[in-house]
Formats: sequence, C-alpha cells, structure tokens
Amino acid sequence: MSGDTSYDQVRYPAGLFPETLPDHLAAIARLHGLDAPDPATARVLDVAGGDGINLVAMAAAYPRAQFHGFDISSEAVARGAALAAAAGLSNVRLEVADLLDAAETMAGPYDYVIVHGLYAWVPEAVRAAALKLVGRVLSPEGIAFISYNAKPGGHLRLAIREMLLHHVGDIADPEARVRAARKVLEDFATPRENDRPVAAAMRQVAEPMLRKQPGVLYHDELGDCYAPQSLVEVVTAAAPHGLAFLNDAVPSMVYDGLPGRDLDDAAVVHMAQSDDYLALSFFHQTLFVRPGRNPRRRIDPADFRHLYASSLARRTGETSFRLAAGEFEIEDERLADFLGALGDAWPERFPLAHFADSAEHCEALVQLYQRVIIDLHVRPFPAEMEPGERPVASPVARAQIAAGQTNLFTLDQRAMAFSEPGPRAFLALLDGTRDRAQLAADWAATEYGGQVSVDDALSQLARAAMLIA
Repeated sequence: MSGDTSYDQVRYPAGLFPETLPDHLAAIARLHGLDAPDPATARVLDVAGGDGINLVAMAAAYPRAQFHGFDISSEAVARGAALAAAAGLSNVRLEVADLLDAAETMAGPYDYVIVHGLYAWVPEAVRAAALKLVGRVLSPEGIAFISYNAKPGGHLRLAIREMLLHHVGDIADPEARVRAARKVLEDFATPRENDRPVAAAMRQVAEPMLRKQPGVLYHDELGDCYAPQSLVEVVTAAAPHGLAFLNDAVPSMVYDGLPGRDLDDAAVVHMAQSDDYLALSFFHQTLFVRPGRNPRRRIDPADFRHLYASSLARRTGETSFRLAAGEFEIEDERLADFLGALGDAWPERFPLAHFADSAEHCEALVQLYQRVIIDLHVRPFPAEMEPGERPVASPVARAQIAAGQTNLFTLDQRAMAFSEPGPRAFLALLDGTRDRAQLAADWAATEYGGQVSVDDALSQLARAAMLIA
C-alpha cells in the first residue's frame, strides 16, 4: 500500500475491457431469463483493478451509475484518479486498498463486481479473499465477473513459464529479465524441421507471448505466482460464498450456460468442463449470480424482448457479408436483411423485440453472437448520434487530449487512435460552452478549420461514440 509493489516498479499497461461492461453482463443474464440491474444506474465494483482506467471510461458513459475501484498499487491508483479528476467525473472513486482487508470490511451491495486479471496470478489466500469479498458485497440480483487462465490450456502456458524462469534465473532488473525472456521465446517459438506435434503445439503457444508488451510479459509469465484454474475448481471454491455459475462472458463460450436442456447447475458445469477438455481452453471469464435464481438453460424468444444488437458486419452481396475476420454467408433472407441493416447503422443498436420472434431466429442470433458477428446489449447506444446545439464530447477524451494522449476512450468502451492534430483540436472545443455558430467561428480560427466542416466533423465524432447523449 506504500507504493512498494511490483506493479509500482513495473507498470502494467492500462486498457479497456469491453467484456466487463455491465451492459454486456446484463445481456448474458437476459439470455437466461434473469432480470439484471440497469447498467445506467448500477453500482459497480472493480476488485484490484490496477489504475481503474476501465472504470473511468465506464463512468463517462453512464453518469448516473456509481463506480468504485481499488488496488494495492498506489502509483497505479494515482494515474486513474488523476484522469477521473481531470475529466471532472464525480461518479467514480478509486482508492488504495488491500484485497485481504477489503474481504473482511468492505460494505456493499454492488450490482456488478469485476475481478479481472487477478485470480490465476495470486496465492491461494488472495484467491480465497477475492471470492469472500464478492460473496460479501454482491447484490441479490447482481452479477460477478471473474477471469482466470484456465485448465487444461493453462498447463501449456505453465510449462513455458517454467522454461522462462529456468533461463532468466536470478536476474533482478526488470528490463534485463524481460529481454532475457524474449530471447528464449524467440528461439523456442521458431519451428524446427521434424517437430513432433506436441513440440509444434508448444511453439504456437509461445509465439503470441513475443507480441506482449514488456509490462504484461513481466507480470503474467514472469510474475511471482501463476496458478491456472479449471472451471470446476473455481465454481466449487465460489459456492461456499453464495455464488452460483451463470455462464461465461466470452461469446465463443456462450453455450457453456445454455446447453439447451433443463439441467441443474452441477450438470451444466460438468458439461462445460468437458467442453474445455475438448477445446483445450486457455481462458475463462466466468459469471456468477446468487444461488436460487434458476437461470434458464435453453434459448427462449421471451428473453430477447428487452435486448439490443449491434454489428460491424458489412453486406457485400445478397447473402454475403464481410468482417475483419473474413467473409461469411447468411442464407436466411430475413436474417441477412436484419444483419445488413445493423451493419449500415453501426454503431447504433437495434432492439430485438420484433425480429427475435421465433425460436429459429433466436437460435441464429445466439450463433451470430457466439461467432462475434453481432454483440448483444440491454441499453441503447450510450453516445449521442444527433449532435445538439451545444455539442459536448466525452470528458474523458477531452482530458486525455489535454494530457497529450493519443489513444482516446470512446463512450462504448473502445480505444481509438486520435493522433492527427486537426481532429484533436476540434474535439477539444466540444466542452458544451459553444453553440453551433460560436463553434464554427472558433473552428475556423484554427489552422485546421479548412480541413472539414463542423457538421461533418460532428458526424464523424458521433459515429466514433465521442459525443455525450
């Protein structure tokens, strides 16, 4: 707590984690027939969340919700608190605290509790404290998110970690330690002629580690503790704290909690664990609710009435679509038209009440969600698409520009590069004090005023989720 942790010595890179958004978690709960607290007014706790940047970005999008985060690293907390203060956000509180203490004293309730990037990287006593805290503060209808490196895939990462620790030995200097580990990884990840299948698989696991930022490699692969957990182990450990399995927040694993049959929780978890062994799962983002809520384990059109969908897919033909991941086909004409309209309207969200009116179309939507072709929400788009007379940009984005940062946070939890001086200068003007006439005059007075009209610039920022609704 005095700034003497390894995270004070070596910064873990800040980032946004859209999968932790209450809007996303509530949508998964709705798929199970469960009511979930409204993200717009919820109380959200981020446990050991580092600099809390993830919460700060959420707070800008949902000003009526309350966000509380803590971490043991005073240096990390100071960074996040400084951004929140610069943005003038009063609905987010970041503080220095020890998880072991918080598990005994922190009061709730919180509607959404996030434990991200912690559980597999701490000793058993800290894992137990995390579950105790979640069980202590989660509201009756709340949702808890706990991520961790999972077994069986975690066994492969554990083997590579052991190899790296063997080679870096007692190197204490963080930069030298990372350099030595990268050298080992570069050599090991290079395919060899006549590699046995198991060796080739291990090299494929090692290769992505080379792309990690130094701070991530230092804390994740070279840290003091690395303990992958199986789904069954985590669910079993959570049960005494009044936590029951709901599903996984990773879209590709959505059928973990929706087996299509009325099974009890133990049978659902057993099936999901069996799938983990088949898929050699590496990571879980497990969601928990209070016992006795009886989540529906099969897809039901009634559960789609209050959901929204969005998609980046673009139509390239009558049945063909394109995403960053590649081309795909949608044979169902009604579904193709709906998906095409979603892509044209991006980043807007469409309600599903009228489209998801049959079991077949609901199943198709879940399959599209599983393939990350659509995203599901419980709230409309959180930013302004039709700028008013006095447009206002996200206070976090404006604070980031004032601090010289170029990766700005959008109101729908994305990081977007704003490195060109013109767009940065225009966004900085959108503080709500200027009407359209004054905005046009002040923009024209800058050296960038001839680059784009005020109306076009506002339209671009609206689609970038930068304007406050």
